[in-house]
Amino acid sequence: MTVPDRPSRAPRPPALALAIVFALATAAVFSTPVLAATASASAVPVRVDGRLDADEWAGAQRFDDFVVVEPWTRAAPDGSLATEVLLRATPAGIALGFRLAQPAEVPLLAPQVARDVMTTADRINVYIDFDADGRVAYNFTVLASGSIQDNTVTNETLFSPDFDGDWQHAALVGDGGWSAEILIPWTITAMRGADAPTRTIGLHLDRVVASRSERHGWPATSFLRGRFVSEFARVEIPQYPASLLHVWPYATVIHDQIDGDMRWKTGADLFWKPSAGFQLSAALNPDFGQVEADDLVVNFEAVEVFFSDRRPFFTENQAFFDLRTPDNGQLVYTRRVGGPADDGSGVSDIDIALKANGSWGGLGYGLFGASEDGDAGRDSAVGRLLWEASPQLGVGWLGTHVERPFLDRTATVQATDLRWQAGPSLLVNAQLLGSWVEQRGIERQGQGGWLRANWNPSPAWRYEVEATHFGRSLDVNDMGFLRRSSLNELELLGEYTHVLAGSDGPIASTRWYAELQARRSDAGVRLPTWLVLEASATLRDGSVVEVGLLPRSDGFDDLVSRGNGLLRRSSRAEGFIAWIPNRDGPLGWDFHVVARPEGLSRAVAVEADLQLYWFPTDAFNLTAEIEPMWSPDWLIWKEGTRFARHSRRLDAANIGMNWFPAPKHELRLKAEWLAIRAREGRRYRLGADAIARPVDGAEPDFAINNFGVQVRYRWEFAAQSDFFLVWSRGGFLREERDGDSTLDLLDEALALRDADQFLAKLRYRF
Repeated sequence: MTVPDRPSRAPRPPALALAIVFALATAAVFSTPVLAATASASAVPVRVDGRLDADEWAGAQRFDDFVVVEPWTRAAPDGSLATEVLLRATPAGIALGFRLAQPAEVPLLAPQVARDVMTTADRINVYIDFDADGRVAYNFTVLASGSIQDNTVTNETLFSPDFDGDWQHAALVGDGGWSAEILIPWTITAMRGADAPTRTIGLHLDRVVASRSERHGWPATSFLRGRFVSEFARVEIPQYPASLLHVWPYATVIHDQIDGDMRWKTGADLFWKPSAGFQLSAALNPDFGQVEADDLVVNFEAVEVFFSDRRPFFTENQAFFDLRTPDNGQLVYTRRVGGPADDGSGVSDIDIALKANGSWGGLGYGLFGASEDGDAGRDSAVGRLLWEASPQLGVGWLGTHVERPFLDRTATVQATDLRWQAGPSLLVNAQLLGSWVEQRGIERQGQGGWLRANWNPSPAWRYEVEATHFGRSLDVNDMGFLRRSSLNELELLGEYTHVLAGSDGPIASTRWYAELQARRSDAGVRLPTWLVLEASATLRDGSVVEVGLLPRSDGFDDLVSRGNGLLRRSSRAEGFIAWIPNRDGPLGWDFHVVARPEGLSRAVAVEADLQLYWFPTDAFNLTAEIEPMWSPDWLIWKEGTRFARHSRRLDAANIGMNWFPAPKHELRLKAEWLAIRAREGRRYRLGADAIARPVDGAEPDFAINNFGVQVRYRWEFAAQSDFFLVWSRGGFLREERDGDSTLDLLDEALALRDADQFLAKLRYRF
């Protein structure tokens, strides 16, 4: 392979490493007195054991005016399911205690699951917007089993599990119900106005009664209604100074069982928070992978697949940099850091990563930087400013810069964003974007922006208008994620929720949803116009049925040929139906089926998805999922204007096992299989008239087989300290052949072995 001319990468100076060492020394000197002062504060501490002792909760604020928010009835809950929440601000943090009545005739579902795993379970949720500005909320969830989830909520309703904070929790099941306690330290995130004696937070509380599929919340708001975080109640609480210094050294050893190699790696993470208004985190020679496995994906589309991030350095205190665009875009997509090297040699190692954020008065600020190893690595930097002019108006700026020496490329993106609470029922968000990319002396500039207005005139109705412009040269993907540029789009959305109050029928509520998407490219190409029509019904036993119809007009596909011409698409429609029955015992399942035209004709592809759950005990569970798909018309881009058209059979399946033999011990099995059979291949060429026509010659049949399995043992032997043992194996195969059956492919997949490794990792917090 001929390597393009590129500048040599100069050795990196140790300045950043020296700065971090200096920060460590400074933290050691100056943080101790603050910690000592906090510890000596005269307040009765809350012992987080789930018991809600009276002396610990004396003088606490009390909340018990809960209503049913799922389904969206806003009625008073069943009197036998009373909920009482106590809140108390202490020097150690914000403490909340839940008393949850639940009679024996209402089954209590309390399975143990790994952190952030979604399952049907009785649980409580605490949502806190620490700055009460409606931008970012933190979600803390405790299941009746004591398992936990935590998320950030941005853009009003966008949940991200890429946050694993250090907070205390406990749950206790007893006669007549259960209870839970949470302690959220002041050091959980940087907060504006941290030096004031009191602070106002945005707060929402809820509990889920799983066997009835009911959610009881205070105040009456729901993340299913477009507006959520901005509708939290405002609660004033005392505020206490706090500081924190933690260092996590780690060691990892990997044994490659194919080539017999043994690899060692060591490094350290740092988190320093001298006050509630500033925090610094750093990672030296970080080890970001290996213990979590991504889902298997085989992508033939022109749009990149998005993966969430589970790496600790990027999951904690990242919400301040989480600036989104329409269509699930992100201006800071942390999977870019430590991703594939620019020379295609594999994943880049990260030498050092640094993140700091804080506030000064009403101005919040943040800095993020990372440097990757080798000539094919990247250097990335992010800056963020956020000014809250008033509780109703906030303005922000975000900038990213990436250096890619191997490609002789630099990329800069800048964005300004606005959030305006125009009234109690109207919320306006807007953003302006610009990108500047230079590669091998050629410069390119791009621009874009969007405006969204969300109007909730009544509890039953909500409307949304969104206008988007992405210029054809807009490029944020060196550090961010954008599904496509060159887009002008107008979206109109309406939603109505109908509550059948006082009815004895089987339906408790219905939801009706319509959305129109009119689109053109920035070059004036008419893209298909979409109409999304959905309806759902929540039954009185908690089951949910959903149906949808998505017709779209004819138009042009300007992405499928990867820049080699337009493809005309005929008008068509897809539809789906889903059935999610209520689970009130050890067995559960849900099912949905989608029918959509895929290729050049209106021939329909059918995809089914069946998920099964079995909880024989609270400490052991099994899950399985089967996703077959049949498509008579599958169009694949080959190169240039060449396409192939096949009939396709796709089989996907996964199984999971989770066992919790003792507290803080977890054994997990995850196995996935994905196989594709492409048959009856025909060759097509895209013409200048945007029509793909057959050409002489058959396209060979082929099969794809992809399999992965991971067995992971985790022991959390101290707070934020873990020991992992992980075995992973997987393989990928693509061959031109025909005649395979589903069982033949499965048998072949089990023998694939492109990777086979055993890993041990120890991470301890000092």
